[in-house]
Amino acid sequence: MGDKARRFALGVLRRVWENGAYSNIEINSALKKQGLEGIDKAFGVALVNGCAERLFTLDFLIEKASGRKIEEIDAELQSVLRVGFYQLFYMKVPDMAACSESVALAEGKKRKGFVNAVMRSACRNRRELTSALENSCDSVKYSLSPQICEMIATQYPAKKDGIMKSFFQPNPLVLRTNTLKLSAEELCNRLASQGCDCVTAGNAVAVTEGADKALSAVAEGLCFVQGLSFQYAVSSLEAREGDFVLDVCACPGGKSLGAALDMNNQGTIVSMDIHGNKLTLIEKNASALGVDIINTKVQDGRKLNTELLGVADRIICDVPCSGIGAIKGRPEIRYKDLEGNDRLIDTQKAILKNAFAYLKRGGRLVYSTCTINKQENEEVVHPFLEESGARLVGERTVLPTEKWHDGFYVAVLEKK
Repeated sequence: MGDKARRFALGVLRRVWENGAYSNIEINSALKKQGLEGIDKAFGVALVNGCAERLFTLDFLIEKASGRKIEEIDAELQSVLRVGFYQLFYMKVPDMAACSESVALAEGKKRKGFVNAVMRSACRNRRELTSALENSCDSVKYSLSPQICEMIATQYPAKKDGIMKSFFQPNPLVLRTNTLKLSAEELCNRLASQGCDCVTAGNAVAVTEGADKALSAVAEGLCFVQGLSFQYAVSSLEAREGDFVLDVCACPGGKSLGAALDMNNQGTIVSMDIHGNKLTLIEKNASALGVDIINTKVQDGRKLNTELLGVADRIICDVPCSGIGAIKGRPEIRYKDLEGNDRLIDTQKAILKNAFAYLKRGGRLVYSTCTINKQENEEVVHPFLEESGARLVGERTVLPTEKWHDGFYVAVLEKK
């Protein structure tokens, strides 16, 4: 376990930090190209994920140890030091190995000397640096943008520390069972026979060990990947056999697929999205599961389609959002400044209004987001209830502190 994994991590992270790439996409791409396996793969991926989610914290520690502002250090050395400091403070890597391997990543004698000096300073002053971190602001301590910290502290004052800490606790791989082919218990037993540790919860199977081995079941169409919070949103729809269902912001399609399974593949689902190029993925995944009731349609949710007025028994209205509840799996969201959120909220309101117009009398609509920002949730839904006359059947905010859950909001509306 050494330089191959560290060079893999450094390359991925530089593309993330310097080019704005997404870490999950870059990890998969780099793994295919470099062929990392076993311990090297595990170590390299852990370095990428850890550095990506602790960026503000690492920069704080580097500034303290070097006596320089992070922007005064060139981009390559920033990345080298972040990888080194993550090993020092968050991994069980011996100090000597973390220092020497970090020096090896730097190019040029002078630059190597700088990295060596900063790394050794951190080793000598670890206690002081740790104390300074513990007394720092939430943005540094939890590596979140100041705006996200302020939002959480304002809206969830008694729970803010728990919420911010929970973003460092990854969820296991969660699968939605293809109940057209087998039960959750049968899927769990099959995965266990392949060396996975897993538990069931309704139609969900959470794989706590051996996630790589479980992906063969996805390829066979026995299940698909879908988090517990997302599955809760689908079950709240209570889709039934024979229903006509609209999914107004469908991509990547998990909720359409879940509804089709709840309907026992009997009825009609129209999966709509503004991104026509992504709809083929829904069709491909539906085919793999043996689902043939899903039809796809290019449609901008912000624009009313008069041909759909009053046609749907059930509507899935999972609107674009800030994604703050999904930080565990998408570290880039940590650093959002929430600029332009007003425009996003206007989009959410427009989509909800149009979606509700497509609903039959007596029909049910599920409005959902993967954020815990109340401005995008209750403050969108509650005013709409007054202006539309919709009935609120129930609502729930799922906090990321709940075991194996992402942050999520679900409101169930009915048309009188």
